[in-house]
Amino acid sequence: MRRRLGSDLTDVVGDLISADDDVLAIRVSSGDLVRVPTPDLVAARLIAPSPRSAIELEGVTARGWPAPDSEWLGQWWLRAADGFTSRANSVRPLGSPGVGLDEALSRVEAWYRERGLPPKMQVVVGSSLDRELEHRGWLTYYEVVDLTATVARVSAGLAQRTASTQNVELRESTPSSAWLGLLRGGNNPPSARLIVEGSPMVAFATITDDGEAVAIGRAAVELPWVGLTAIEVAPHARRRGYATAVMGALVRWAGERGALRVYLEVLSTNAPALALYEPLGFVEHHRYACRVMPAERS
Repeated sequence: MRRRLGSDLTDVVGDLISADDDVLAIRVSSGDLVRVPTPDLVAARLIAPSPRSAIELEGVTARGWPAPDSEWLGQWWLRAADGFTSRANSVRPLGSPGVGLDEALSRVEAWYRERGLPPKMQVVVGSSLDRELEHRGWLTYYEVVDLTATVARVSAGLAQRTASTQNVELRESTPSSAWLGLLRGGNNPPSARLIVEGSPMVAFATITDDGEAVAIGRAAVELPWVGLTAIEVAPHARRRGYATAVMGALVRWAGERGALRVYLEVLSTNAPALALYEPLGFVEHHRYACRVMPAERS
């Protein structure tokens, strides 16, 4: 927004935290809260994320879900984890590979074949690389919406819900066996634990019933971000507010450690999840497609 500051006009760019008849509060990138009296406001507009910010967030989300086997090809991050989740078993192109595209894709193919995995790439939808892979016949395996919000906005939205966090067990660094037992059905390779524990600042939330986990969630902090992942509720325990309770505990934990912004990733086809997150203040930041080399080649 543009404001009057004395005899000058200055711009303030950040997240709108609150607004009333007297003051607008904006959280800027440094984390400071700038308050603009409404009489000083000249103009304001929403700014969409830039392509560069999409790539930067892709780097944050990749570090928040770290693969135990990885290698850099220029600024392409090749990642593998025994096939546990495509997010940890695909290339994150965070810049130039440092070689021509033909050679880069050839190296990608060889790297994944050595590990018995199909060559996959996670590309921002609509990017030049996304269009080039489509031209070369790489298939879209699935499409994901990256949602973002401020910790303050999500906390306020969760506070309005009736779900309580008092029965949520929160552990740092390592999950409980009950937590691991609910994760994706519980029958996971050893790499799953390496992934979920791999972030430097991580917490695990669990709601149990008779010793069995009925809801779980994970938070990984890389300031100013916190990523929410593995939000799962057992089928027989759904529609009880457990997902909201788990998120509330994790967001509060992250906020106490300085996180200002939240991200989470949702399949574009998962309408119920998108409907759950929108009232909490989440908006679409960008989309990525997981593209896989055609079967006749891989």
